[in-house]
Amino acid sequence: MIARPLPAAPSNGVYSDMEEEDNQLGPERDETDRSYQLVRPLMADDPDELSRKLAEVNKRSSQGSGR
Repeated sequence: MIARPLPAAPSNGVYSDMEEEDNQLGPERDETDRSYQLVRPLMADDPDELSRKLAEVNKRSSQGSGR
């Protein structure tokens, strides 16, 4: 059996450069979609509408479904 040398592992600098580039691109689509799905039900034009929506969310959560 002939031993083959392993390829050199990338240095930490390569990974940190890749991470920095990714961070500069901002949040990924699925992350923003999820946060919007959480916030959208609470968006309201006036305080009364917000109160109604919060009451509905509280009612659902007290029923255990969360939906």
